[in-house]
Amino acid sequence: MKKRNIIFDHLRALSMLGVVAIHVGDLVMQSGTPWNWLYLLCEVLSRYSVPTFFFISGYGLFYSHPLEKPLEYRSFIKKRFKSIGIPYVVTSLFYMGVASLMARNLAMWHPKYVLFTLFFGLGNYHIYFLVILMWFYLLFPLWRSLMKKMEAMGLYLSLSILFILELFLYRVSAHFWAYPQWVVDTPLLYDLLQYRLNYFPFFYLFVFMMGGVIARHYEAFLTFIRKWKKVLGAAFVLSASCNTLIFYRWILIHHMPLEDTTNALQQLSTPGLTYTVIFILFASAILDRYPEGKLPLLEKISDRSFYIYLIHPFFLDQLSYWIDRAIVPFDRFPMPVFYVLLVTVSYVAAGLLQRVVPPLKRNLLARLPNKA
Repeated sequence: MKKRNIIFDHLRALSMLGVVAIHVGDLVMQSGTPWNWLYLLCEVLSRYSVPTFFFISGYGLFYSHPLEKPLEYRSFIKKRFKSIGIPYVVTSLFYMGVASLMARNLAMWHPKYVLFTLFFGLGNYHIYFLVILMWFYLLFPLWRSLMKKMEAMGLYLSLSILFILELFLYRVSAHFWAYPQWVVDTPLLYDLLQYRLNYFPFFYLFVFMMGGVIARHYEAFLTFIRKWKKVLGAAFVLSASCNTLIFYRWILIHHMPLEDTTNALQQLSTPGLTYTVIFILFASAILDRYPEGKLPLLEKISDRSFYIYLIHPFFLDQLSYWIDRAIVPFDRFPMPVFYVLLVTVSYVAAGLLQRVVPPLKRNLLARLPNKA
């Protein structure tokens, strides 16, 4: 059995905390602490989190399925469908059910709309991550071929080229939201373009392949982060400072709306990708100091991170509603307290799901026909 990587277990927990911060960020300016710096922390400086999950996934796949061994694609996909596909479908249907109940609208249960929602990851605002992850799984033979070519070319050169191509893709995509009329008149093509951020794995290919490279050259990675730890720390401070300066320049001098600054500095941008890569390396260098058992809270959050990810938007909505209705108006409630409360409730609920869901899933899978 493959050994778990404690550095990336801790990193997964930090990413989960970052995802929750992003999602509460929308409520910062409506809370009792409507501070620009808090919005910056939640909506800009926490944007490392989603790409970091893909980085960890890339590491895990290439670690578990080295290029030196053949990939049994059928069993590989079957296993991934059980671990990711089924939870994705169930969670999407759950959020659709909640939305349908709140809106008292059954129209969204039309089979065509359900398939549309599942394909593009529209069940809830956070669920697209699993769609992209499944595309990474489905195309894993392609990524294996790419890794072989990258190693043949030389990893420094190939990673640099891939980084530049990623930035080029971001730039093209950012300016391609107005389509020719013939695209608008072709519903399938229009939807594929309009929702490309929800399923197209190439937007996260660099961090995914970076994780794969580290899986194949882990000792060299450890040597690098230990040798250049101070440099990585300085680079992280510089990158975070640049994002902060850009943010305040836009809102204070150019009076740009906060949402627009978020869209410009999110993870699919030059500042965003640079910040993400530096964060991964620097955080890994810091976490390298802590062996298993030294950061028990992060280890527990990491262990429950998948369920926390799935359910925290539900509790976010419920907590904000009931706080406003039963305790104090939400515009008087401090966001840091709300964040801690949301993480705590989601963590406890995730623990309950960890006990209940696996037996249910085993019973369900046992009832399915098992074809050789």
